[in-house]
Amino acid sequence: MTTRSPRELIEIYWERVYNNAEPELIREVCADPIVRHDPGVVTPLSHDEQIVRVQRSLAMKPLFTHRVLHADDTFVTSVWNMVDRVGRGIALCGIEVFEAHDGRFTRCWNSSYEKGLWGEDGDEFDPASLPSPALVSAPGEISADWFQRALAAGGVVAPQRLAMEPEVTPIGHGTTSATVRIRASYNSGHVTAPASAICKIGKWPGGGGSAGPFARERQAYALFAQQDEFRVPQLYFSAGDEAGLSNLLIENVAGVDRDDGYFATCSIVEAGVAVAELARFHRHYVDAPLPDWLCDYRNHLPSYVRGAQVLRDWMGDRLTAAQLAAIDRLGDRALAWLDQRPALRTLIHCDPRIDNIMFEQGPEGLRACLLDWQGVSSGDPQSDVAYLLATSLTTEDRRACERALIGEHAMLMAETTPGYTLQTALEGYRRNVVSGLWMTVVAAAYVEHDDYNERLIALLIDRTVATVEDWDGLAAIG
Repeated sequence: MTTRSPRELIEIYWERVYNNAEPELIREVCADPIVRHDPGVVTPLSHDEQIVRVQRSLAMKPLFTHRVLHADDTFVTSVWNMVDRVGRGIALCGIEVFEAHDGRFTRCWNSSYEKGLWGEDGDEFDPASLPSPALVSAPGEISADWFQRALAAGGVVAPQRLAMEPEVTPIGHGTTSATVRIRASYNSGHVTAPASAICKIGKWPGGGGSAGPFARERQAYALFAQQDEFRVPQLYFSAGDEAGLSNLLIENVAGVDRDDGYFATCSIVEAGVAVAELARFHRHYVDAPLPDWLCDYRNHLPSYVRGAQVLRDWMGDRLTAAQLAAIDRLGDRALAWLDQRPALRTLIHCDPRIDNIMFEQGPEGLRACLLDWQGVSSGDPQSDVAYLLATSLTTEDRRACERALIGEHAMLMAETTPGYTLQTALEGYRRNVVSGLWMTVVAAAYVEHDDYNERLIALLIDRTVATVEDWDGLAAIG
């Protein structure tokens, strides 16, 4: 009996076993067992197991064709296309390598099967033809296909195909969201599409629609895309559903290395750069129409009350009597503070702590990029300045530079709002110096009780209460 060559075996395998639906021929062309190699796993399959595997696919009446076929005395490689013949519109392509001995396949190596057929000369990748991606609920669901679709849906020019699954790395300490960095590789040496991005996956228990912090952040990035006066990451893609699931894909800002010797702390120079960027943001929206999706912090009063109790139960032994008293006094006056009319109203970030700011080195020197817009609202711009300085500087550094930085902010504001004076800024700063303490207590109602958050909350309470005391801020609230 003549021993079949590897090329003869592959012709029988595709043409008769699959195309003509003769699975019993497996017993003639394959060893028992044949060893199947997939990424990370090896599986031996007996004749009966192979036949069952083939029979599962025969209902669609598959038609396999070789796009490339190469064989020698031991190995055969098939680059194949497959379509169904029952009208389902199924098309797959793949590559398989078989090893043969004594007229039977003994081993095979399978690549992952891909939807569609192998591209031919003249076929061009058209990202506009890609359907919008489904929302992902966890970082593990991010794939090359999802990333490519998200860029296309967001209108980002990405004419190159991704070469492999992207690298997805967790970053940050989110409590109600997961934030990851995505790094992608493309099938081209000349890449115009983003090679990296930041993806935030959030789920807000209160639902989605236009409400909730993640929906607000998506709308903020969409609004900011219409300007270039202040620096925020470029928006690539955003989507959410009524259940509160949210996906946000933005530019991966290449920040400069910072001296992070002090936990959650910036330098005076960095604080000055951030204050200048906040001023560019603030002045851009003076007298501008305010969107209806901004955060109303009066709705957070119950969270403040809950956060104050959480702090007592969780870390009361780390807080002084004066700090606990300041927290209580602010709770008593919070509504009056939130209802006060600012001398100048504009959009405000509301959470410009140093962890929500990146620094970039550009042609004109160091510049800040403002991140994390879940709490964007309207109010006095000095609320942001006070929040930044109180939470992000050591108490000693804040006292050394505070009035100078308030003055720099006021000067930048006055370039487009001539009536804005240093005195106006100082009065607004004092009335809003409680902003950092307010947000810290509200955050305590939601954060996980781990070592990182305990250290952070304790540090913020130390700094913000000291700032309120320095300015007698509680007395400034009418």
